[in-house]
Amino acid sequence: PQPVINTIAIVRGLAFALVTALYFILPIQEFLWCVYVGFFLTMALGTDYKGMPSYICSLIAGYGWAFLYLNAGGWLALILPFSVTVCVVISEFILTGGLLFIHLTYFAGGLLGMVPAVFAAVATIFATGQGMGAAPACGGSVIIGILMAFGTTWVIDKVNGRRK
Repeated sequence: PQPVINTIAIVRGLAFALVTALYFILPIQEFLWCVYVGFFLTMALGTDYKGMPSYICSLIAGYGWAFLYLNAGGWLALILPFSVTVCVVISEFILTGGLLFIHLTYFAGGLLGMVPAVFAAVATIFATGQGMGAAPACGGSVIIGILMAFGTTWVIDKVNGRRK
């Protein structure tokens, strides 16, 4: 196990160092944290290569949901006789319930069935505080994290003789 642990530490440490350098060179370091979201999401869900398209497609769909989350409360406030705060609470219920129902019922096991990736997209938009204008940088960074998790797993497995 120690040689495997050493390989994991070196490969993933190097990958994060290279990506960090790239983010500072470009300079887009304010989105570096999104790489970590993609990486830990993938590590938590697993690096079975068959799942990679679902992670990425579900993430992209999540940015559509993020647009709805950002706007639905205001839209409801235009038609309902409640405060914006109450409308945001109502929209959270409708959107979260709808997201879960749709993705767990109609997309389960498919390209849009990775619900944690959908929520990761929504979370990155909320966390930036920049609205949908941040979606390309957030989404691209999360995808880099996803690809880094899969790529480093492949390298680690090759070095340790696990995959052909």
